[in-house]
Amino acid sequence: MAYFNKVPEILYLKYDKNPEDGTYITIRNIFARIKLIDNILPGGTIFEDYFVSDGERPDTVAMDFYEDPGLDWILLIINNIKNLYNDWPMTQSVFLEYVEQQYDDISAVHHYETIEQTYDGEVILPGGLQVEESYRFIDPEGNTKSKSNSRGPVSNFIYELRKNDKKREILVLRPALVSEFVEIFRKEMKFTPSTEYINETLKVSNN
Repeated sequence: MAYFNKVPEILYLKYDKNPEDGTYITIRNIFARIKLIDNILPGGTIFEDYFVSDGERPDTVAMDFYEDPGLDWILLIINNIKNLYNDWPMTQSVFLEYVEQQYDDISAVHHYETIEQTYDGEVILPGGLQVEESYRFIDPEGNTKSKSNSRGPVSNFIYELRKNDKKREILVLRPALVSEFVEIFRKEMKFTPSTEYINETLKVSNN
């Protein structure tokens, strides 16, 4: 991943017991990330909404959009993806295996959610709000609806499927802005003078 070529380095003191017997080693500061605030990349028109298809990876998406799989780190930064295993959508086969390992019964009820309720043509209660099994809706006239007309069950399978599908909704930086983004990223990742400062891309860790 080309991302790590742009990450600054840290001189880290490695020792077993006595620091005076230790030696400094150079490591990448993998915790260095930048926050894309409005004054750096203003406006929402610089992004495209994208739905990740089954089996697609960050590098394949980067190849499709930027013709360079090494630019997959841009997708990870923009979408705040820190761990591919947890933050990137699972393939269908991996998802099915995961769900079956997580639950004894994937069809069992995970929780209940409200059914949309209207009154005089207006929505007065949106659907999809998590509620207790015993929940019953009371309309403005004081009428209490049955459980089946007030809330519906969401199975373990549907709950996990929704979570996985949500991860498929990502933002993609428009290809025309990639060069500008990379330059901004390089500048933002540089170290500034401090007691640990050696140069723009290297500092000493006091920890």
